[in-house]
Amino acid sequence: MIFHDFGMDTASLAGSLDTKLAAVREAGFSQVMITAADIVGHPGGTAAGVRAVRGSGLEVTGLEALRDFEGLGGQLGAYKVDVAKAMLELCASLGGRLLLVEASTSRHAGTDPEAIAADLARLAVLAVPLGIRIAYKAVPWSRTARDFRAAADLAMRVASPNVGVAVDAFDVLASGVPMDDLDVLDPEQTFLVQISDYMWHEVRTAEEEAATATHFRVFPGEGAHSDALAQFVSRLDSIGYYGNYSFDVYNDDYLQMPPEVVAGRARRAAVWLAETVLRRALPVPNVERLRAARG
Repeated sequence: MIFHDFGMDTASLAGSLDTKLAAVREAGFSQVMITAADIVGHPGGTAAGVRAVRGSGLEVTGLEALRDFEGLGGQLGAYKVDVAKAMLELCASLGGRLLLVEASTSRHAGTDPEAIAADLARLAVLAVPLGIRIAYKAVPWSRTARDFRAAADLAMRVASPNVGVAVDAFDVLASGVPMDDLDVLDPEQTFLVQISDYMWHEVRTAEEEAATATHFRVFPGEGAHSDALAQFVSRLDSIGYYGNYSFDVYNDDYLQMPPEVVAGRARRAAVWLAETVLRRALPVPNVERLRAARG
């Protein structure tokens, strides 16, 4: 039983890297989003972490996350370029082909769109020889791109085939972005969709949104926004997105649970999305395989 279109994020699980990889694989997923800290923090060293991923049999969805890269100048900008080079090399060593870049939240970051696009273009040039794509993700409290519309505009300004966007369902739902606005996305330049829900019906402040995003997400089908989440996935399908979905579920409670139990919750979420949501918008690649996964 293998899920081909859905993967998990190692940040959603407790335990060692080896334990996380085993839980993801045993839950039936074929791919995993790797948090860089899980590799460099491996007790055997970075090389051992790389070997663990490569030997797991799992495809690397991508590596996360390069943060506060764009909009910085001078010595700080040069420092971030060095950080980016190291992360790109780590991504390549894992066999990954995507680096997640989160929009800058630094107070030192400038907001000029052309300057930001130039920084992303510089990153794209560094990534090309390694065969890595840059998935630029908006952050609601960012200074440079607060939602996927702004991220898509900046990616378009870069005009490089290896620069696209990552869309986070949580940010769309929590910010109340109209589903119609998803139509601005180019499915060919949408490199990743991260998906999760949350328990309360609304977030009332920016501080609550940030806290929920980093501590209280839940898997699709478990939260208070299943209908909206179904609309989100169906809308992406209708515009032609056939890429990967990664369960990006940061939850402090899950980090106190056995990783195989949490991975089992992700498995149920994948079945729910495949059977209850995606089948409404046929034809969908892999849907028959996913429907058979119940057996």
